[in-house]
Amino acid sequence: MKKLLIALALVFGVSGTVKADGGMWLLKLMEQQHLADSLKKAGLEIDPSELYSEDGPSLKDVVGIFGAGCTGEVVSPDGLILTNNHCGFDFVHAMSTMENNYLQEGFYAHSRAEELPTPKLDFVFVRAIEDVTKQVIEATEGMNEYMRQSEYVLEPIGSELLKNSKWANKKGMRARVVPYFGGNQFYVFYEQAYNDVRLVVNVPQNFGQFGENQDNWMWPRHNADFAVFRIYADKNGEPAEYSEDNVPLKCDKYLPISMKGIENGDFAMVMGFPGQTTRYMTASEIQSHTQKFDKPINTMGTVILDHMKNLMDNDKELNLSMASDYFMIGNTVKNFGGEIDAVRKLKLVERTRVKEAGFRQWAEEQGKPEYNEAIDAIDRITAEYGDTLHDLYLANFGMRQMAVKIPAPMVKSYVEGYKELKGESGVTAREGIMSSMKFLTPAEMQRDRNLMKKILRTWVDNKLLDATFCNLSTTTDVDAFVNNMYDNSVFIDSMRLESFLKKPNMKTLEADPIYKFKTEYQDYLMSLAANTMVYESMLAEYDKVYVGAQLERNGFSTAPDANMTLRMTYGHVCDLKPRDGVTYDYQTVIDGMFEKENPNDPDYVINEDVRRLYEAGDYGRYARPDGKLPACFITDNDITGGNSGSPVMNAKGELIGIAFDGNIESLSSDLEYNKNLQRCISVDIRYVLWAIDKLGGSTYILDELDIRN
Repeated sequence: MKKLLIALALVFGVSGTVKADGGMWLLKLMEQQHLADSLKKAGLEIDPSELYSEDGPSLKDVVGIFGAGCTGEVVSPDGLILTNNHCGFDFVHAMSTMENNYLQEGFYAHSRAEELPTPKLDFVFVRAIEDVTKQVIEATEGMNEYMRQSEYVLEPIGSELLKNSKWANKKGMRARVVPYFGGNQFYVFYEQAYNDVRLVVNVPQNFGQFGENQDNWMWPRHNADFAVFRIYADKNGEPAEYSEDNVPLKCDKYLPISMKGIENGDFAMVMGFPGQTTRYMTASEIQSHTQKFDKPINTMGTVILDHMKNLMDNDKELNLSMASDYFMIGNTVKNFGGEIDAVRKLKLVERTRVKEAGFRQWAEEQGKPEYNEAIDAIDRITAEYGDTLHDLYLANFGMRQMAVKIPAPMVKSYVEGYKELKGESGVTAREGIMSSMKFLTPAEMQRDRNLMKKILRTWVDNKLLDATFCNLSTTTDVDAFVNNMYDNSVFIDSMRLESFLKKPNMKTLEADPIYKFKTEYQDYLMSLAANTMVYESMLAEYDKVYVGAQLERNGFSTAPDANMTLRMTYGHVCDLKPRDGVTYDYQTVIDGMFEKENPNDPDYVINEDVRRLYEAGDYGRYARPDGKLPACFITDNDITGGNSGSPVMNAKGELIGIAFDGNIESLSSDLEYNKNLQRCISVDIRYVLWAIDKLGGSTYILDELDIRN
């Protein structure tokens, strides 16, 4: 292993030209990977130092992590940020009621005084990035690769690095240590989180998410998937909890906005925080990923989505309460199903095997049999543990949808120690159990009962291993089992549970059908998870060797896999030709929304305020020269989950759009970038400004933007 690290260190110093086809580039490595040359050749007009600099303001300082898994960008000197409507979805959903339905009916502030505090939302800036490979290797000597790369190990290393850094006394700071290139390199990201973030604009759901899950991952698109928030700070510009005394964050660097529009072939770059790609995998790993991870989640998720959709279409309150879960599950299910299809259609497994044959020949010529031994070991491990992974993901994705939650360990502990619990201590213990319970209404109970029958039938029909729980072996076992749970458990009814807790006994508890279900299922899940940990631990060792060997072979010319850290990708505005005889234009206009309109389908019902402006042709200065209002456009930028909300910029570093989706034809892109098929779908910035101005009347925002014609 030490020899491999030395070899990689030598390779990383070799000069060359970076491969320009795709890649989510770590700008910290711009010089080593000769990225500036490729950017200039592709059409970048500003100096590359304006993208990333540690000595002065750069684009690094305007792009941040929005919430837990999206991107946002600063567009004004007063902390105004743009992101996607779907990135703010959960937060706005939590703020919404039937009386103030900001999610579905929209929200527009008309002054800063009207901007709404958004609980649990923060915005995180990257302040610095440093190579800490040497420190991590030294601090984890003797550990296996799985442990070395785990958050459990890296988090305290980050904390120690922060203590000894110039950022130690800054408010809101954290140091995140992240592995790169299969654990062959480690970087620390010094990040600063602001947690007073306020809602400024959220367009109505049927405009921001027009087409809903049917249009998700599809092109052409016409939805205005954007939202506007503002960062607030204390009077010194430091992060602070929400207070009426806080003020908008003063930002020295922010994105200008271009009203010039786009043309086919224009340079486009995207900066953001892509979540995860795995582009250094073997053919067997790709096969396992699609069949043992994607497939079970897609199978179970489809059943859950159909159940939710039927409920939501017939009940407005359920439509609001389930909106966030339905959105997230729908996105996951369609993504994973699309990835399975794309891998098959593009013959990615077969093509990767061909590449492996070339790699094997190179390894032999280099006299390094350990590289081919790594591939053989990965093939063996994926074959051995594949069915375990499949059943783990199938069961876990399904059972966690169960609405009935019980604190099984707490109840068991209480019953076991009941004789010792006297007076107030016994009352306190009972109150603790009761307060942790969520008792369902009869209607909720029936919905949960019906869903659990569907989930358990799907699990029984699709699991690959013989292992089971509660003696569930066939679908005929399911209905009686579920009915018994919901009819006879003491955990279903508060009065029944209180009565049991006053005179508990272990025999009754262990016979309770929901307790039995929860405990046996937990044992089943833990058994699968334990085997999965063994699999991941073994795989990490060989993956590190294989990824390192690929870097050695390609001269460090490829980008690291995405891992929710700041990246840049560049490309061009372009059409899409997904199959023979079909060409999709690079841009859509609002007219297409009305062409899709279907009053009988909730996904394609048009917002009436949008209709009024459309019919009046009231587009103002946001229309194209031909009088049409631009909606969305596509580029061949390399993006994935986490890039949602990312700024799309032109050659001058001006904002032209906000990335919000990819296309279904390229859903294998997390495994391999395909320039011909992969498209980044973005909302045109002119559409965004039109909605802020004409649709919502939040005109005070426009005064603080740097809008360029």
